[in-house]
Parts: sequence; C-alpha cells; structure tokens
Amino acid sequence: MIKVWSLFVRLSHWLLVAAFFTAFSLRDSEWYRQIHVFAGYTAGLILIARIVWGFIGTGYERFSAFPFDIPAAINFVKTFFSHPKRYIGHNPAGSLVIYSMLGIGLVTVVTGIIVYNDAYLPFSSDTLEYFHEYPAWAWAALVAMHISGVVVESWLHKENLIAAMITGKKKAH
Repeated sequence: MIKVWSLFVRLSHWLLVAAFFTAFSLRDSEWYRQIHVFAGYTAGLILIARIVWGFIGTGYERFSAFPFDIPAAINFVKTFFSHPKRYIGHNPAGSLVIYSMLGIGLVTVVTGIIVYNDAYLPFSSDTLEYFHEYPAWAWAALVAMHISGVVVESWLHKENLIAAMITGKKKAH
C-alpha cells in the first residue's frame, strides 16, 4: 500500500461533501436559509484551503501531480473501457473535473455571498440569483460526474477508491 492522500485532503474532501450536500439540499428553504449560508461559507473556506494545499502540499495532492491537460483527458476517456490505465493519483479526466469543481465551487460561493448581501447592491438581486443557481447546478453535475467516475474506475480496476479517500492509501500496483 502507498500513502496517497494526507489527513488534510481526506478531511477537507469529506467536509466539502457535507457542506455542498447541506447547502444544495437546503437551497430552496427560507426556514433553513442560515444553515444554507453557513454551509456555503464553509464550502468556500474549504475550497480556498484546498487550492492553497494544491501548491504547498506534497506528492499526489499537488496540482503539479495532476496537470490541467485537455488532450490527455480526451485520450484517457477514448481508451478508458478498452485499455483503462491506472493512476495512483488523479487520472487526466478526473483532473479536469477536480479543477472544474474547484472553479465552479468558488463561483458558486462568491455569487452566493453577493446574493446574500444584496442589501448593499444598488440594484435588485433577483437576476443575480440565477448567477448563483446556474453554477450551483453545474457544480452538482460535476459532483455527479466525479462520483460516476470513481464508481466506474473502482469497478474497472477492482479497487475501492472510496476506501482510499477514507484511509489515504492505495495499492502500489
């Protein structure tokens, strides 16, 4: 077994899952609006911390270990079912989804902050709500892609990637 994910990355991953799920599931509730807002701020802090960690962390957690490479991602997807190459860290397609989730997540949080603090805007925030909702739904779609990729890759490689995100360890070969 090889250590892949630090305690920080694993905790931030699962806390982000909880924050996103909480905020998204309470998105239409006026009754639980404060919980939605708290979960959104929490998600924002986790995203910022993970981005910083992508530059200062070690090994497979660094952004340099999983570059944003569109041609490599396309090639990976083309050969995924015929010749599924195994990666210890993120595969090229997973890398694009991770970067997209980080970016769309930040857009969702920032637009949420603007909508929540609309009293300070010189215009109505009704239109801005769409600029918060659309990225939130895009983030949800990326989460679904991420989960689907984890499940399919776990099945193809006969490896429990969810367990790896709990223990931090994967098989070396």
